[in-house]
Formats: sequence, structure tokens, C-alpha cells
Amino acid sequence: MNKKFYIIIISVLFSVTVWVSIALSDEYYSIYKLPIEVIDLPAGYTVGNDLPQTITVRLKADGWKLMSFELGSSKYFYVSVKGDSGIVSANLLANVENNPWFAAGINILDISPKNIRINVEPLAEKKLKVVPQLNLDFKEGYNLATKVSIVPDSVLVKGPSSLIKYMDEFKTKEISLKNLDQKITLTSELESLRGFETIPKIVEVTLDVQRIVENTVAGIPVNVINKPANVEIVLIPNTIDCTFRGGVNILGKITAENIIASVDYYKVISDTLGSSGLILPSVSLITL
Repeated sequence: MNKKFYIIIISVLFSVTVWVSIALSDEYYSIYKLPIEVIDLPAGYTVGNDLPQTITVRLKADGWKLMSFELGSSKYFYVSVKGDSGIVSANLLANVENNPWFAAGINILDISPKNIRINVEPLAEKKLKVVPQLNLDFKEGYNLATKVSIVPDSVLVKGPSSLIKYMDEFKTKEISLKNLDQKITLTSELESLRGFETIPKIVEVTLDVQRIVENTVAGIPVNVINKPANVEIVLIPNTIDCTFRGGVNILGKITAENIIASVDYYKVISDTLGSSGLILPSVSLITL
């Protein structure tokens, strides 16, 4: 019984192999969208304009050739500027030979667009602040307790001189996280922009996620600042209670000694000339 079973399996596999071989021997038409990669740039230059993200290539070939293309590692359309700078006009059909995936038996029926203009301009350097792109979802009652920490917080960016001079920040790739309920540190790649390079390429992002609570600190003394030495000011009351809302790990450490409450003498004078005589003190928190 087992012998017959194996014979059946082998026969089926052989039949499928023969069928696939015959099917792939036929000619097929296929359309691909390939990203553009500019090559042969002169040293110290880069691409400065917005090229099309992809070009459309319509191919005709037998199934084996198209399958080889599908499984190949190169999925770009390479365009050479031949070491030129300035505005370079490139005919894409003339650049087919620069692409390793193009081989005998593959016919290119159409390329769209047929021509592109490439602005080859000098590289410039600038240190830019890193800004994270965050898409965060928190468990109920949780949120960020402190500012997002990024290490390093700025990177050296090399890019087209005409564009980089207007930039003051550089973004990370989008960071998407769900059901956050604890502090997390992760690495993130920086956004990929044509013609730009960053050093380093990866940053460390720390999200200080904590349960959000409220904490009231009572009896905080209110001081009068900028007061002349020969003047006495009486505040009624001279202490206040403050309620803070934030991360449980931070608020649990706060005492009256960490809080500075004050009123400015000159504000006291101007306000007491009015009818209410009420002063709103300013409150600041000493870094823990």
C-alpha cells in the first residue's frame, strides 16, 4: 500500500513539474513599477530634485525569464548621469543597459515616463534636530509622563545644498506601538529621503510611559520676589495647595520642598491698586 502511495505522489509531482515547465515556456506580458536609483554621480554631488518615486515598465518574456526577474534581488531602475552635474536629461530607454535584471529574452515594450530631468548639485552638511514620528496607543489610564528622549537628539545630515539650507529638523520613520503601559526604549531608523544621508542612521528612542495619577501637595510657602529690602508684604494666605497630574513614578517623589511658589513684587503693587487685591502666584517644579 505504501509503495503505491509513493508512486502516486511521484507521478503527481512529475505531472505538475511538466505542466509548470510547459506553462513557463510560453510568453507573457507583465507590468512593473520600479523605483529610480541614480548612479555615476560625481564625487561630492547628489540628486537635488523630486524625481518620480517609480517608473512603469511593461515587459514581454517567457515565464522563466519573468520568474527570474521576480525572484531577483535587484528591483530598481538604474539611471546613469555619467559623472555630469547640473540639469541632466536622461532617456530611460537608453539606460536599460545599466540594469542587471535586463537580459536576453526580456523585451521592454514601454517605459513611462520616457524621459526625466535630474538636478545634480553639490552636497552640503548641517546638524539637524531629530523629531520622532509617533503613532502611539496607550492602555487606559496610561500616557507619556515625560518628554520623549532621543539619543542622539541631533544628527549630521548631508544633502542637496538647495534643500538642506531650509531644514531645521529631520524625522524618524514612523513608530507605531499599541497598548503601552510601561517605559520602553527602542531603536528607530531615520526617514529615507532621496539624495540625503545621515550620520548616524539609527537613533535610540525612550518613551517614559507611566500610569497617570493626581497628587496634592499642601502647605507650599509663597515667596515675594524682586521686593525692596525696606518693604514688607503680607500675603493672605501665605501658603497654597497644588494638585499635580502626571506619571505615578514622578508624582510619588514630589514634596513641598520640590515646589517653588512666588509672586512678583511689581505685580503685587499693580494688582493691589485695582479693586480685587487678588494675586495668582506662579508655580515651578524643581527637577527631580
